Amino acid sequence: MIIGRTDKRAGNENGEQMAPKELQAKQLYEGQFLTILWDTPRRIIGIRWKPTTAEMTDEDFKSALTVFAEHVERTCAEGILVDVADFHYRMGPGVQEWRVKNISTRYSAAGVRRFAFLFPAGAEIPPMMNESAAGESFLTQAFTSQEKAVAWLAS
Repeated sequence: MIIGRTDKRAGNENGEQMAPKELQAKQLYEGQFLTILWDTPRRIIGIRWKPTTAEMTDEDFKSALTVFAEHVERTCAEGILVDVADFHYRMGPGVQEWRVKNISTRYSAAGVRRFAFLFPAGAEIPPMMNESAAGESFLTQAFTSQEKAVAWLAS
């Protein structure tokens, strides 16, 4: 469902899986917990979280976000797309505050204008996922459609 991932709903006449066409992304980074992808024409950077996030510690999460922030800064991304379909980590006390202070500020300084969460089709989206955290200067929105998320990020 996210940039670069095979869309399980789309297949050709032979039943082979085809990649979604919403973004043309290249992989920038592959790690234990995430893949980072970049769409140059739209200046959108994305995270595809992996099922291994179920084993993440708070320090693992901070480290992964720090690596991602470095890529946001290098690319001067204007939009961020985060696929949470396989995200299973649960933040410990103080991690959200750390994220806003140490990561969100870097996104803003790099020029990020919009941040989108991508949930699986049919998922119930918690209202808080459609709000920027206190201290964030970019808009935040959640979607169940990659096409709609990309359109919003690129607008």
